[in-house]
Amino acid sequence: MKKMLALCLALTMALGTLAGCSGAAGSSSSAAAASGSAAADSASQSGETAGKALSGKVVYWSMYNEGEPEAMAIQKAADMFMEDYPDCEVEIQWTGRSNQDIVGPALEGGEQIDILDNFSYEVSSDRYLDITDMMESPALGQEDMTVAESLLPVLNQYNAQSQAKAGLDEDKYYGLQIAPWVVGFFYNKDLFEQAGITETPTTWDELLDACQKLKDAGINAITCDDAYMTMIPNNYLARMVGVDTVAALSASASDPAWQSDEVKQTFEAMEELSQYMSPQTATNKYPAGQQEFALGEAAMYLNASWMPSEVADTAGDDFPWGFFAYPDIEGAVLDSTFVPAGGVPLAVYSGSPNPEAAKEFLRYVVSKEVQDYLAEQGGAPATVGSQWPDARAECTEVINAATQVTSSNCDLKSDFVDAVFTIEMNKVLTQQTTAEQALETLDSEAAKY
Repeated sequence: MKKMLALCLALTMALGTLAGCSGAAGSSSSAAAASGSAAADSASQSGETAGKALSGKVVYWSMYNEGEPEAMAIQKAADMFMEDYPDCEVEIQWTGRSNQDIVGPALEGGEQIDILDNFSYEVSSDRYLDITDMMESPALGQEDMTVAESLLPVLNQYNAQSQAKAGLDEDKYYGLQIAPWVVGFFYNKDLFEQAGITETPTTWDELLDACQKLKDAGINAITCDDAYMTMIPNNYLARMVGVDTVAALSASASDPAWQSDEVKQTFEAMEELSQYMSPQTATNKYPAGQQEFALGEAAMYLNASWMPSEVADTAGDDFPWGFFAYPDIEGAVLDSTFVPAGGVPLAVYSGSPNPEAAKEFLRYVVSKEVQDYLAEQGGAPATVGSQWPDARAECTEVINAATQVTSSNCDLKSDFVDAVFTIEMNKVLTQQTTAEQALETLDSEAAKY
């Protein structure tokens, strides 16, 4: 029977992978169920082997758009699922990045939605079905592991942390994460070689040394955009103070931690780094800085692992991609194993009329075959043992070393942070003000928040 299942899976073909940052209007895709008596018999036997008799429709509203790698992988999972369960139909609504805005009203209007993605547990914590039983069942293609064990540990950790913030039991699964991402420095290997840099920086001092070598070689060391510049100081500050103090800073503009030596050191470190920032950084509006990097006009850019897909057309197939973790900082309470990393959440709606089929379909989405197919299309697979594609190959070293994960902005978030801290920090990084002046502005503006 196992041979029959393997043959069935090997004969199925379809599509899959990762997304960039642009959104689009959605379309509807309803794949046809497996046809032909031989295919139906094989699929039925596969369903029996899994111990499940499933039927009916599974409706999935997805953030992806047809043609994106992730959409192709999800469609492949749907085709495989329907071949194994011929009495089931998977209907996918490709809603684009606006799905967060339209799913809620659609559910309130009585639309059938069994599976949804790209959500926040905190927005509606009662919307997600407990799928712990599925996560503890054997993984497809890696039957010696459970589904949870087959996923990158970082994804399970990120999911648990997200659930805990929403007051959900972090020892259970109300969703899972796909399309993993991780933040670090992308760098141009050719420009590093031109500057005589033979090792990637592992400490902040080594980063500054590399920047000086690049500057001496007439190369812009670092560039950025307005959309992502805050990643540079936020990572530094979070490493210096730790997650509890970051939470305190976010909670109140009057918290004593804003007056700390660590905050002062962060501003001073950014002022020192500013001499190595590309002159264009001050006026770069997303995606100008990314394009500058992709054109080989700057050597480094701090971003998440989705960046190669955002600049693929400009960078081309032969771009010399490299990647390293945000360097360690002397005296910091956190090291390079503290990493902004995560994924895209995927869940079964708690009001699904077909929950068992929906849960089983999720098992197919994160199967080794589907995730390896996603990697072939250029996306980041969620399963252990799967190879990330060439441009992101070195990202796996950073994400696999992570022991503590955080959001892309290191969870430093508030009106005060957005309106004062980030603005002043960006001015320091682009040499529009000094660290001392920026700190004075923070002090004077804090009372307003």
